[in-house]
Amino acid sequence: MRFLDLHCDTVTECLAQGFSLSDNPLHLDVQRASCFDTWIQTFAIWIPDTLRGKDAWAYFERNYDFYLQQTDLCGLTRCVRYADMERVVSEGGFASILAVEGGAVLGGMLERTDELYRRGVRILTLTWNAENELGFGCQSEGGHLKPFGRDVLRRMDALGMIADVSHLDRIGFYDVLEQTTRHVLASHSTSEAVLRSTRRESVDSRFSKRRALSDDQIRALSAHGGLIGLNFCGSFLGDPGDDGVQAAIRHAAHILELGGEDILAIGSDFDGCAMHADLSGIEKIPALYEAFLRNGFGSALCEKIFFRNGLHFFKNML
Repeated sequence: MRFLDLHCDTVTECLAQGFSLSDNPLHLDVQRASCFDTWIQTFAIWIPDTLRGKDAWAYFERNYDFYLQQTDLCGLTRCVRYADMERVVSEGGFASILAVEGGAVLGGMLERTDELYRRGVRILTLTWNAENELGFGCQSEGGHLKPFGRDVLRRMDALGMIADVSHLDRIGFYDVLEQTTRHVLASHSTSEAVLRSTRRESVDSRFSKRRALSDDQIRALSAHGGLIGLNFCGSFLGDPGDDGVQAAIRHAAHILELGGEDILAIGSDFDGCAMHADLSGIEKIPALYEAFLRNGFGSALCEKIFFRNGLHFFKNML
């Protein structure tokens, strides 16, 4: 089986907890990924909303050094061009893509966009949950992209860096689509409509719905040639007692109904959230794939969701 995942927080969790990327008790490690013939994993360096300015950059640098060390030790190919990815696909093997989750990493300095790109970062999630120098996250009061955010987006376009709108407030989401000349990524998201149909109203569910994509956003990403990674976070899929696999299938089916056959992929959010037991580990992916097949998705469509749509997106973007 071939698998491409658009988002995990495993690097920052391994460093924080003193684990290796090769073998650990978290959601993901390289040894358990041996169930795949080809595996391409996006590793995000998450910037907490408690960090701003020089502290955010210093935090990135510590995690970046750890990422380099661990990918070397595990023999992961670090993909900075599509040719790197293409070689892994043709020969089989494991590869990584580097992302940063939170534009606060820049500390308000535009030139650091170039520095991130030089270090191999190919995806930048513009905000986490709160407001930062670029714009407003989904848990803040919300608003348009700030002037600095627009400057960063223009620079990302020029460099060839991918803008990730997961966590971004909806006003800012449409600002990105209006401004960028490139395709847009929602690396780890779910459907608001499905969530509204399955969750009781609570403070947690209201936040979860703000993190999810509306039908209009899904259609807009499809029209824009974007990509959506399906998030496995339990509170973003449905009620806590729900079956995680079936909940994921419901979200996938709804996105497909909106014309998402070519834009739906997997963005697990491994080690970034709490998950249902049947999804909480990279070793669960083959069973999820089989469940999609049993639910009528078809082998060609499953191959697109679990691998090809992501590969095609990166071919166009890298």
